[in-house]
Amino acid sequence: MSITETDDEGFGLVEVMVSMMLFAILLLATIAVLLSAIKVSARNSAVESATQWAAEQVDTAHASVAGLDYSKACPKWTDLVSAGAPANRHDARGLTMKMVVTADSTPVNCLTATVPPVVQYKVTVVEAAHPTHVLATSTTKIALGLE
Repeated sequence: MSITETDDEGFGLVEVMVSMMLFAILLLATIAVLLSAIKVSARNSAVESATQWAAEQVDTAHASVAGLDYSKACPKWTDLVSAGAPANRHDARGLTMKMVVTADSTPVNCLTATVPPVVQYKVTVVEAAHPTHVLATSTTKIALGLE
């Protein structure tokens, strides 16, 4: 009996090249998923910062007229509306955000109303570089003159 020798020892060049190509394709797919996750994380961070800023501004509007009678709340509201939006703000990642404030003007009968007049206050935060990209919006109604 004779033992025949085979020429099949280990991997050949073709097998190594095919496995390297498959590894490269899988690596590219993984990198694409990671880049997508990073973009989503950055967007979520910007939305969170914008939402917090909008909520702070709405709270400031409420606090400026809270607990005041008509004679003080109505002029205070007029000052708040004429003040406009605060300066631009940067989030933790360096994105510049711009606030747009829309508010009802002080009602004509504010000082003589028998019931507290209700005004609407809306805050929208957008990307400063792209004003059509809305990051957050907050709308509230405020009763003027509730003591």
